[in-house]
Amino acid sequence: MQLHYLIIFPLLAQAIGSWIGGDQVFGKRAAKLIGNSFGRPGYNETYDYIIVGGGNAGNVVAARLAQDPANFSVAVIEAGGFYETLDGNRTQIPGMVYVNNVDFPLESATTGTSIGLKTVPQRGYNNRQIRAVSAQTLGGNTAANNMAYHRATIGTFDIWAKDVADDFWSWENVYPAYQKSCNFTSPDYSKIDPSVNITWDDSAFAKDGGPLHVSYGNYWGPDGVGLNAGMEQAGLKQIDGLNSGRLIGYSALTANLNPYTAIRDTSETSFLRMAMRETDIKVYPSALAKRVTFDDSKLATGVEVQANIANIDLKWHLTARKEVILSAGAWHSPQLLMVSGIGPKETLEQHDIPVIADVPGVGQNEWDQPVVSTIYKVNATTGTQFQAGNPEVVARETEDYINHQSGLLSGFGAGLATGWEKFPSSLRSQFSNTTIAHLSEFPEDWPEAEYLVLEYANQDVVEASLGRTIESDENFITFAAVLLSTASRGNMTISSADTMDQPVIDPAWLTDSGDGDLEQSYAAFMRLREIMANSSVAEAEIFPGPDVQSHDDVVAWLRDNMGHIYHAVSTCKMGAANDSSAVLDSRARVRGVTGLRVVDASSLPLSPPGHPVASICTLTSRALYLKVHRRSM
Repeated sequence: MQLHYLIIFPLLAQAIGSWIGGDQVFGKRAAKLIGNSFGRPGYNETYDYIIVGGGNAGNVVAARLAQDPANFSVAVIEAGGFYETLDGNRTQIPGMVYVNNVDFPLESATTGTSIGLKTVPQRGYNNRQIRAVSAQTLGGNTAANNMAYHRATIGTFDIWAKDVADDFWSWENVYPAYQKSCNFTSPDYSKIDPSVNITWDDSAFAKDGGPLHVSYGNYWGPDGVGLNAGMEQAGLKQIDGLNSGRLIGYSALTANLNPYTAIRDTSETSFLRMAMRETDIKVYPSALAKRVTFDDSKLATGVEVQANIANIDLKWHLTARKEVILSAGAWHSPQLLMVSGIGPKETLEQHDIPVIADVPGVGQNEWDQPVVSTIYKVNATTGTQFQAGNPEVVARETEDYINHQSGLLSGFGAGLATGWEKFPSSLRSQFSNTTIAHLSEFPEDWPEAEYLVLEYANQDVVEASLGRTIESDENFITFAAVLLSTASRGNMTISSADTMDQPVIDPAWLTDSGDGDLEQSYAAFMRLREIMANSSVAEAEIFPGPDVQSHDDVVAWLRDNMGHIYHAVSTCKMGAANDSSAVLDSRARVRGVTGLRVVDASSLPLSPPGHPVASICTLTSRALYLKVHRRSM
């Protein structure tokens, strides 16, 4: 696949040019010395706000604070660097995400933008250890995910507000932040087959929103059209997009991509670059936060930082005049809290960490969405031949992408056939009373399963299932079900007092006491088969294949092959004052100390149905509103 890397150089040149010269789409300045935007490793400095983590949440928080009229000084500490220089074009070109990262069933892997975390053996998954990626780069998971952007439901935020006892988080109050957080562009039908029916709601987006680009890919495979027909036959109805507080039905996914260049857009290319052009923000890339420091009154005073520059280990301290804000993600924000002395007392004492605040909920309540993934041979063109390195296909698609920003590489590999539902009565009738009771706790508009088609399939799994190599005229897809209403909850903890050491991660999938999550997994698997049978594209089920038919065989296959979709949340969850499991109050402030907040996926009180990027971006905007507008701080 080396031919693909011919695309690296124009993309990187474009990126560096915009950093130095100033992009006029959202920028106010024509030019700025890029060096002015970076802090000096090894030198103690003082800022108003210190943000730990330059990912989806951290870059938004940092940019908005730096742009505030109060002229705050802001520093961002990020353990990784710029993904454009770490992973070549793999993270920039939408269609490359699945060519390089089709990992169902999941295996251990590390890329330039991700560190290879693994879970402890998962009892519900037949003691398999599962990959638990942490995107270590500026942009975070927005630089490494499948680019899906959509919003949670109205009922999701009404439950959120109830759980944290604060109407500030109700849909009515959150929706305007959703509308303003991105710059939406409708689909470009000059590059999309006009027979593809994409529906959306213009009113879901502010006309002056931004800076994150949200749009549709310029490529939609015919397999998606066929699967939409299968969803319709299975009882799902098309809805006007996935950004107006409704999900149940089916619709095309929007994505965080620039529709004009057909390049992935991230919190780094949008929010952070804007701040680097327009403000005096300081970024510390490839720098690891070691510990949050406190004074005798338990006020967070700053962050100890470490980096290795030219094989020289440097350590320094950044002092915060106002606040330290952790945005290091579901695994590393709780890890940093614990090594800094905030967490379960027993854990801290076990690692000889002085206890600043005994907060038992740190690292607990972890919620991640399991996924059931099947593979089908189809009678429609997909990304299979590009993935397999077919020279003719690679040359054609590369030319289309470079010259026209169209073709397979301009799409993000998923999204046209995306369905959401509560399980139908034919399957629901097989659930236990315990499972029914659990599912009844969710709002009426909260889907229990998401069905997602991917333009690619794991080549090794396909060839192992076929017992031969893929032929030049064959095409395959992955058809997956994401479980959105599970009961199993996991946790993470520290392995030492050092953030250099990997945390101990236990998502505990399929371990709820009544096996309700397994019941839902079985139902989702059967629903995948039903939808495919009703589609016009399926030729044969390749994985697991027709030999897996009985209930016991399906259950055994599920435990051997299920994975997850990298949506871990709630390990530092916010909650009401009487919620002993909460780590944060409803304004994202850490309990037991002052001057410290957590604003990222870990701070969510629940797992919003579907893909959380948009909700995390909105969380940061709302949390920032609380700070900047001094609402009863």
